[in-house]
Amino acid sequence: MLGLRSDLPLDRDAAARFLPWILGFMVYLAALAIGAAMVVDRLADRWQAGLTGNLTIEVPFDPDLGVTEKSIVIDRIVDVLSATPGIAGTTLLDDREIARLLEPWLGVSATELDIPLPALIAVTLRPGVVIDRASLQAGLAAIHPGTTIDDHGAWIDDALAFLRGLNLLAALLTGLVLAATTLTIVFVTRTGLSIHRGVIEIVHLIGATDSYVAQQFQAQALRHGLVGGAFGTLLAAATLLGIDQLLKQSAALAGALPAAQLDGLDLAPGMGLDLRLLPWQWAVLALLPVATAFIAMLTARWTVLRSLARLV
Repeated sequence: MLGLRSDLPLDRDAAARFLPWILGFMVYLAALAIGAAMVVDRLADRWQAGLTGNLTIEVPFDPDLGVTEKSIVIDRIVDVLSATPGIAGTTLLDDREIARLLEPWLGVSATELDIPLPALIAVTLRPGVVIDRASLQAGLAAIHPGTTIDDHGAWIDDALAFLRGLNLLAALLTGLVLAATTLTIVFVTRTGLSIHRGVIEIVHLIGATDSYVAQQFQAQALRHGLVGGAFGTLLAAATLLGIDQLLKQSAALAGALPAAQLDGLDLAPGMGLDLRLLPWQWAVLALLPVATAFIAMLTARWTVLRSLARLV
């Protein structure tokens, strides 16, 4: 049906010989864009899941409180939190953990700068439970004025907006690659029609139909689409794996980033950035060569039939 045996010398065309390489490059860009979009989706899900179920209680530094008084205040706040319905647990971060968390922004450890640090309490919420944050805020402020509750809402909104922008950019790039690929196949097919116009007229004289001629071109486009698509997809997979390994190695060498757990967000080396794809996501990328071949075949067939119809 696809006419895999070509009766036209299409493989001798200079433009056709470069088509697999061009398609491979196009598929490489598309695979990177699609892979990046899937990584961004996973990242957004992880960040949102890690932060929406957590709160951070910040108890400001008070120079008038001694060590004993500060400990009493913290214990009272923890008792209130533990007694609040909907709160599953609390974790008090010590000064060393807080200093390490500030180090990426300060450049040095906060302990070396000898600056006053607030007390931070990470609060884990029970899934599906909504707490009265206004009442809780008032109760905590009554224990120690200035105590605040951070639900990370603004940070989550900004982060998700940024990630949605990246996804939109990836979709735009994929669309441009698809358009460029289609136009390339149209150009190569029309070039082949011009080169072999004499041969096509002869096969028409001996009874060949336009559909038969289209089968010759679509078979060639199918082969080139499979070869180029496979090459581009494999190269993109190697690139994604390489970037993931480089990220892990750089994070391991950087050792300055602590393996701390704050607000349910994993801030271990790599800052929680995981570029690995899930098995089903690799399966999506593996379908790109087939999709490329299918698009190339249909585009070539449409171009041939449309061009030959104009000659009638």
